[in-house]
Amino acid sequence: MSDTCINHLERYWKTLTVSSNEKFNQENYLEALEGYKEALYRAEVLNNHWELCMRLKIPVIQVYIISCNNLAHTHEELQELHQAHAYLKRVIYFLIHLVEHIAITTESIQGDLKQALLAYADFKQRTQFYPAEDTTLDRLIQTLPR
Repeated sequence: MSDTCINHLERYWKTLTVSSNEKFNQENYLEALEGYKEALYRAEVLNNHWELCMRLKIPVIQVYIISCNNLAHTHEELQELHQAHAYLKRVIYFLIHLVEHIAITTESIQGDLKQALLAYADFKQRTQFYPAEDTTLDRLIQTLPR
């Protein structure tokens, strides 16, 4: 993919995100959800071109995290806790994957991982949403310094 295409994808991601944020703030959650899904798709495409994004200084990690968090918050507003939960977990697993498989320093994403784990723990506490299959993630959260 060319530099121009990648830069266009990032700009379109921003446009979708800003537009969806406005809809979210107006409590038009279903329309916001559609825009956020489109934005996530662009974030995933950017992630498929990791090296190019790094060279062009596109914050591909943050783009993906923001997209997932926007979807999680929107699903939570719609009382779709299973979906909100899934997007919060998706951020955590994405960051763990980066630590294990991508040639970047662990320190550069540890802060993001800690923040994602704390957001996940906060969601569970606020919503009292405790699916049975989360024991591994729960143990990981308990290792965080408070």
